[in-house]
Amino acid sequence: MRRATRTVIRITQVGGASEGANRHSMQVADVSFTRFVYPFVFKDADASSLQAIVRQLKQEGWATGSFPEGDLLPHVRDYLNPGNEGEATAYLLTLARANLERLAQKTLCPAHPTPLQWQIELPNRRLPFVLQGAQLAIFRGGIALLTLDARPESTELNDWLDFVYHFRAFAGEAGETQDLSAPTLHCGDATLKGVKPLIDQLLRPANAPAAEDLFMRNLMLPFTALYVEGELSEDEKYLLLYRVRLCFSSQHELYPPCAELRPDHPCLLEYAQDMWFTFAQQAAGFVAFNAPSDPKSFFRADLPRRLRNRYFLLYQLALHQKFMLMHLSDQVSESWLRGDEATRMATFTRIRDALLEFTARGYFAQVMQLEQHHRYYCRWRETLQLETLYQEVSDEVREMHDYLQLQLERRRVEQSEKLNRAVLWLTGITVFFALPSLFVSFLGANVRTLEQWDNAWHPYWWGVGLALFALLGVLIVAAIALAFARTKQR
Repeated sequence: MRRATRTVIRITQVGGASEGANRHSMQVADVSFTRFVYPFVFKDADASSLQAIVRQLKQEGWATGSFPEGDLLPHVRDYLNPGNEGEATAYLLTLARANLERLAQKTLCPAHPTPLQWQIELPNRRLPFVLQGAQLAIFRGGIALLTLDARPESTELNDWLDFVYHFRAFAGEAGETQDLSAPTLHCGDATLKGVKPLIDQLLRPANAPAAEDLFMRNLMLPFTALYVEGELSEDEKYLLLYRVRLCFSSQHELYPPCAELRPDHPCLLEYAQDMWFTFAQQAAGFVAFNAPSDPKSFFRADLPRRLRNRYFLLYQLALHQKFMLMHLSDQVSESWLRGDEATRMATFTRIRDALLEFTARGYFAQVMQLEQHHRYYCRWRETLQLETLYQEVSDEVREMHDYLQLQLERRRVEQSEKLNRAVLWLTGITVFFALPSLFVSFLGANVRTLEQWDNAWHPYWWGVGLALFALLGVLIVAAIALAFARTKQR
């Protein structure tokens, strides 16, 4: 309890509402960056429609590129970058800062000349920020990840915390359906409620109305790398990691349990001394405390580039798998009560085939060969619970498919039984009416004529003979009915 009390006091000094001494002392180095991922899906998009989307985006200034390969395993590399001879299974498109500003100026604030000046309204101030570009990753099955590179024009740690917290809400108002309202953005002379109008313009050539959100309502996923400069105690460091991991602003008063501040927390991964990766369902982070100051050192020069490329790619791949599985699960629930058994069977066959293709080509237990990259990727698989989610979706698809197969088989058996009953009834009726004809034919055959039989037989015997034949017909019909009953019981 003593440690928890001490921790609460220190977080107030670093990121709380008070004007403590440390509030303005914590700085963020210029190698820091933040990205915001907007996940969505192009519903019912096949390979040809995805190719058409890519062509349309290229006409609007997007450039096609390749995913960073680094130490990717061969089958993962072939999935992301299949080459000219392979079938396209993933696309990477980028929009440079100049093209992004040109698009925003043309569609959002045509009266304002470039370069645009962006500002975000925070609870107690306006904060200038820059949009450094955009990226769009599209995967087989229609899953897409739109990434906005945005950062505040400030070196204050609190400004970065507040910017990440507010900017990720791209639309809507806080209420019963969402917790965070979209901030007011100023783009030149234009005022936007969140960044959704810009997202719509970016995706307009790709038929954005056909896209469907895949995450929490109106929230993007931040990927933040912070190089923090300043003196902090160990408790303050872990508290800041907690704040970054769960996307709390500098104004949030926090009372985390002691278990959340442990260095061996499953959502923390130590990269180097005083350098940590953070993992959460709603955000990805990297925090380096007082990294070596030499601008040519690995930690200042090469590591930020690796974070932007390789580590961000690992995060994208984990998200792609999560949202693909969620999308398949949604398809199962949406298709369950639609149409008759034959229609649903065709739909679930398509879903099953999509799951099998995803399993064979897009579901990865390992992506890269280096130990650091593999550990990072495995931690994302654990955080997003990919194995559990995959098993649930696989079971759903298999059980629903088997159930529909059983229903169709029962329907075929019922139809077969109905046909057999109809044939048996027709047979019985035919036999019943054929017996008198058979009796008359018998009397008129061979030795004597019918008149001779009439003279020889007393009318009484005629009646007996007809009654016997009628009884025989009734017995045959009864036997057929009994056979029907036994078949129905089975």
